[in-house]
Amino acid sequence: MLYEKQEFTMKNGKTAVLRSPRREDAEAMLLYIRRMSEETEFVGRYPEEITETLESEADFLEQCVESKNSIQISAFVEGELAGNASISPFSERIKLRHRADFGIAVLQPWWGLGLGRALTQACLERAKEMGFAQVELSLLKTNEKGLRLYQSTGFEVWGELKNGFHLKDGTCESELCMVKYF
Repeated sequence: MLYEKQEFTMKNGKTAVLRSPRREDAEAMLLYIRRMSEETEFVGRYPEEITETLESEADFLEQCVESKNSIQISAFVEGELAGNASISPFSERIKLRHRADFGIAVLQPWWGLGLGRALTQACLERAKEMGFAQVELSLLKTNEKGLRLYQSTGFEVWGELKNGFHLKDGTCESELCMVKYF
């Protein structure tokens, strides 16, 4: 699904442009994904696990724009990709297609400026329009800022999976599972 360009004024007064990333944004998206996975333990993969090619990423972004039940919304600040959020169906099966999966990451220089909230709200609005009855996410229990953001936008914790994440240093972290119902 296409998300048309919207401007958002961050807490620092700078303007972010929210829009669907397109095929021509594939290189910027791959750089963003690598940087994001280097900056924080709060995402689901390490930099060396990023195997997408420029062509595969371009194809993926094009499919998202053409989709009726998936969306990517990126935030660009002064031309740089600063954050991205997505909604995708949990399954196409009749019994499960009312559920959507939500993911978001904002690069560290833009933490605390309202960008995560703007991306989250934009995705939730689109999820409701696409007909999903609930949106789900999971996060490391130690991600306190993420937890506060999700709770403030209507998500509730429904479970905890102990040792849901295994980190490179050998430690394990609990995974919180959250849901927002429409």
